[in-house]
Amino acid sequence: MTNNQTTKPTQSKMPTAWVMMLGLIVAIGPLSIDMYLPALPTMADDFGISTAAIANSVPAYFVGLVFGQLVYGPLSDRVGRVKPLYFGMILYVIASVICATTSHEYVLFAARTLQALGACVGAVVTRAAIRDTLPPKQMAKAFSIMVLVMGLAPILAPSLGAAFLSFFSWHAIFWFLAGFGVLNILLTHFFFKETLTEENRNHRPLSSIASQYLELLKDPSFGYPAIGAGMLMGAMFVYISAAPELLMDGYGLTESQFSLIFGMNSAGFVGLTQLNQYLTNRYRLITLLRFGAALQAISASCLLLLGIIYGSEAWLPLVLASIFFCIAGLGLTQPNATAIALAFQKNRAGMASALQGSLMFCVGIFGGLLLNLFPINPVAKLGATMCILMCLGAFLVYRVDKNLNLDHAA
Repeated sequence: MTNNQTTKPTQSKMPTAWVMMLGLIVAIGPLSIDMYLPALPTMADDFGISTAAIANSVPAYFVGLVFGQLVYGPLSDRVGRVKPLYFGMILYVIASVICATTSHEYVLFAARTLQALGACVGAVVTRAAIRDTLPPKQMAKAFSIMVLVMGLAPILAPSLGAAFLSFFSWHAIFWFLAGFGVLNILLTHFFFKETLTEENRNHRPLSSIASQYLELLKDPSFGYPAIGAGMLMGAMFVYISAAPELLMDGYGLTESQFSLIFGMNSAGFVGLTQLNQYLTNRYRLITLLRFGAALQAISASCLLLLGIIYGSEAWLPLVLASIFFCIAGLGLTQPNATAIALAFQKNRAGMASALQGSLMFCVGIFGGLLLNLFPINPVAKLGATMCILMCLGAFLVYRVDKNLNLDHAA
């Protein structure tokens, strides 16, 4: 057994208030993705392009998330968790101001990428800090608590964005996000204490970063749950990219109706995540992970069938129900997959956190490209893309060793 697998985290008591604070820090990600979605048609009019074209600002954000996390991971393993958090949040505030003031779509796309390069540090550092502090089962519970806080962001964000549009222009949304970035800087300064001790820092040469990431992917205790969860979560980002065009342009929903539906899906995700806290006391993490993956794959298959059989005339409540269970299932897959994937990573917890997060958004980018390849109706197109990704994710999840002994994790 390697050195990464011999020492358990020393703290066993659940620091609930601290975990909830981490949730506020990482909530900047879903806020940045979801809050401006109701404004896309209005932004498209202002920029003189189509809604589908302005929606490219969503995958532009994902690009920043992918590469930013891969940088922050090894950096946080080397210098600690606090310094990268300061840098990322300052970059995020600057990028948000650019988004709020630009009148050119390509500047917007570039600023959105910069915005993501700043925001993604929160996800990397918070996951790694939890790994630094807690053993596996409590990690799963901590991720569930954190999702309760950060999960309010996608529930409230579209409605908040729609409310801003009732009184202000879309620019105000990005000014609000800049202010939220300042709040994160203050939270870091006053409440975030360093969790990575000097002896646990990774001092391997920077030139070996690529080989270290490759080692992680080859490690089945990390690779199967991380890549599988990435497929399952990445499908949600495909939905985020496609939802405005599908629901508002295709089904004619208003901004408020769209926000309500988006919030209901997020509420399902948060609800199952909180249920997961109690289920972990009765069931093994791998069992819960597999059940959630099966739920998502079956729901995506139902969406695909609706699109094939009924096309754009598919009954909206059935379409929404299929999407709801696709998203809600993440409440069982994400906290448990994350706990399993990080369980045996000690000196490279930041890298493991970064790679897992990047995998999700790589899938989101790939899924966005895949979405545009299907010359079929919008319901079938979304169903086919989500079905492919979620079935692949479920397949990988079922490859995780069911006898993996998390009690022996570092």
